Amino acid sequence: MSLPPQPRITIPLEVYYFDTDAGGVVHNIAYLRFVEIARTQLAAALGWSLEEMGRTGLVPVVARTEIDYLKPIRLCDRILATAELTAMEKVRFFLRFEIVSATQPDLIFARCLQTMVTVQLPGGRPQRLPSAWTAAYPQLITS
Repeated sequence: MSLPPQPRITIPLEVYYFDTDAGGVVHNIAYLRFVEIARTQLAAALGWSLEEMGRTGLVPVVARTEIDYLKPIRLCDRILATAELTAMEKVRFFLRFEIVSATQPDLIFARCLQTMVTVQLPGGRPQRLPSAWTAAYPQLITS
């Protein structure tokens, strides 16, 4: 599988009633679900699908999440989530996310940074990143 020239995707997401409170504003935990969906789809686009994770036992684990809630998302808002691989180390990699309005791209709802660790299951021992990533994106290797 050849990897895309840029390790980045943008996907549409839906806001469901269960994502919101009584006032129709999206709960903070739903933003993390949006990030999770975007991260999973980015991994698949980079050749690391859920099926591949299940077959090999090599999985990404969230080590750190930082999120800035900039504007409230409301029920019926159409949104886009962008996920991007920004840096890689031996066993860690770093992702950046942005959740924006699908109808007003300048309207940014949230920004998020995540630090991920690659581990082998069972046992959870740290492992090197997929070699296809380091070969395709050497400019992102930081150590």
